[in-house]
Amino acid sequence: MSAWHKLRNILARPFYRRLAFGLGGGYLILFLIALQDLSFSGQGVQVLTTEWTRMFDRTGTMTFEPVLQLTLPGLTFLFSPLNVLIGGALSSLAGLNLAVTYLAYKHPGACRFNRSTGIVASLPALLAGGACCAPAVVLIFGLQMSSLFITAFQVLLPVAGVLLVGTLKLILDRTNTNALAA
Repeated sequence: MSAWHKLRNILARPFYRRLAFGLGGGYLILFLIALQDLSFSGQGVQVLTTEWTRMFDRTGTMTFEPVLQLTLPGLTFLFSPLNVLIGGALSSLAGLNLAVTYLAYKHPGACRFNRSTGIVASLPALLAGGACCAPAVVLIFGLQMSSLFITAFQVLLPVAGVLLVGTLKLILDRTNTNALAA
């Protein structure tokens, strides 16, 4: 059975589907907060827009210009379609990784590795969030980093995506979804 069919079989169970979407949604919120596209400030209700062609303008290496600002009491959301797309892809992969890792932890008989291996396999899912905000972390801690090291952060988002896909495939290849209880 292919990894895609195994994933569909796992997500056919409502608990794992809710777990994957819930973790992915929470991860997306944290991703947008890290990019400062979502902040918990603002007064009144306000909607501001700009030209949609500006959505391709970069504000960083892998971050893009917002085209809409929605301000509500206590919440400001800067909508950047490409940031949401990138964050949504990483969040979906992270949510799926964590849900399948939970399955491997709860049903070790369905997987061909032990529980600790399943938890270690979820580390790329947990660490991928650092890819978006690693430059900000460097600035917050005030570390003296060389420009070469800061330039290396450009590849963190694509590497995080590749690691998440690879980890998901690895876990799914070792999972026997037929052994799961109904």
